[in-house]
Amino acid sequence: MARKTFDIQKLKDIVNKRNALSTCEPKVREGWNSLLEEVLHQNGTYNGFCYLTEVPSGCKPGIDYANRFKDTDDTRRKYF
Repeated sequence: MARKTFDIQKLKDIVNKRNALSTCEPKVREGWNSLLEEVLHQNGTYNGFCYLTEVPSGCKPGIDYANRFKDTDDTRRKYF
């Protein structure tokens, strides 16, 4: 049986896009982020993340530079 592989960069791109555009509950993004972080750490390719400021209208950003982390959503992340 042939072994199948998956491109980790592709997974990172998918999670980054979903984190930026989704309007779902933060708990859902927590799951995506947890899975991605585990894969990146296990592969030795974890390089951190930044919080997103541009998110869908009506949604909380990952950081508000005027108020820092007050009333924000820490699941809004972009992984490097």
